[in-house]
Amino acid sequence: MKLKAIIAVLATGVMAAGCANTTGASEQPKSNPDKSSETVSFICGEGYDKVSGQKLFTTYAWAERGKIAVVRWETDYFSKWGYTPEERCKEVSPRLQKAHENGSLLFLTHGTIERKPPLEPMTAICTSRSDGGGCDTLLMTLRPNDDPLPILQQLGETLRGRSTGPLRHSSGASQMYIQVNIKEFLESAPVE
Repeated sequence: MKLKAIIAVLATGVMAAGCANTTGASEQPKSNPDKSSETVSFICGEGYDKVSGQKLFTTYAWAERGKIAVVRWETDYFSKWGYTPEERCKEVSPRLQKAHENGSLLFLTHGTIERKPPLEPMTAICTSRSDGGGCDTLLMTLRPNDDPLPILQQLGETLRGRSTGPLRHSSGASQMYIQVNIKEFLESAPVE
């Protein structure tokens, strides 16, 4: 259990340090112009998944229209380090909330979290305040064999309200930025 806490602190600290170097730590957070006047809460809950026919932990955006599935947590890959699908859901949901509240949920991108040897660097999905900007808020780490681009694209499509369902983090490049319009997402994404 201590290893889990140490990994979480190291990952967040390294990502934050890398972001501070690229974004200018003295800048004040800018407000998100796409932030809806509607209140949204990103929460973790268990939901029925029609594709698998199972109940799965899911990160939801809870809005006036109802709950909108954002990520279904299926993979057990991180369980050997104490990060079950439930734990990942419980950690990523508040990160999405933080990104929404601090105005950094304008763009999604990916980056690398450097770790001390013998540990390999990890790829992560994060938010950015600008196209080409550095990571502002770490959202989630990926498995070594995950290609971040398709995951980033699907999460972007989900948060744009253009996807028919949530990102499924289940299976196993150049830098990419996906612009996010939270207002459009809250108005058009399917509710459960």
